[in-house]
Amino acid sequence: MKQLTLSFHSDDSRFENLTPALRGPHQLRNTAVVLKAVEVLRRQGISLSGRAIKRGVEHTVWAGRFQIVREGARSPVVVLDVCHNPGGAAAFVDTFKRVFPGRKASIIAGFVKRKAHQEMIDHLARVADSFRLVPLKTGRSVDTRELVSALDWHGVPVKRFSRFEMAYDRLLENADPSDIIAIIGSHYLVGEYLSKYGRQ
Repeated sequence: MKQLTLSFHSDDSRFENLTPALRGPHQLRNTAVVLKAVEVLRRQGISLSGRAIKRGVEHTVWAGRFQIVREGARSPVVVLDVCHNPGGAAAFVDTFKRVFPGRKASIIAGFVKRKAHQEMIDHLARVADSFRLVPLKTGRSVDTRELVSALDWHGVPVKRFSRFEMAYDRLLENADPSDIIAIIGSHYLVGEYLSKYGRQ
């Protein structure tokens, strides 16, 4: 996929064809906010070179923000995203469709209580070939049994697992190198993946 670029012009700054390292159209908006903040800092006397700003935008690493952590010839692609509300889920889906046009993902998801779960699934079902629900390692974790029966999954198959690693390892057993596994829905779940498997 061709990376999205941004040009930013103001009275005090001019940047052409910046390519943010963070993926997705929403990150273009976030980058524009950063550049506006830089402008304010410069007016306050803080020296920031154009080269440093460009490097920061184009080399930022932010764990769990559409983070592709494993991509190899013999293994599936794994995408991490901490999206935990409808807006985050919509941004994930938009980015996914741009990065992997026409593709679907096996989604491993975990959610905390008191979130707009149905609205999130309404978005995520657009790019899911299956859902695997797992509990989070927190007292705030939603009851996955209740979630399965309470939500409309839009015809996408859904299974429950008692532990994250069980869902993930089962997927890997039968995964094809062309498959995509998305681990999403909570900082807790993405953190659990990174602590167990790291950047393989």
